[in-house]
Amino acid sequence: MLYIMIYVTPIVAVIFFINGVALAKKIKNGDENTASHTGWGAAMLGFIIYMLIWSNFLTQ
Repeated sequence: MLYIMIYVTPIVAVIFFINGVALAKKIKNGDENTASHTGWGAAMLGFIIYMLIWSNFLTQ
């Protein structure tokens, strides 16, 4: 679990940021097909929060 927190979470955070920028561009351009970006963003945010919670448990 610790290796996932150290190596995978930062990669997911970078992809989450890129996905957020792409979603913002689609919304600005008036594209109505944003469901996939929204779904992936929600999944990545859930993963990041899950890892933050577990990192709190492992450091106590």
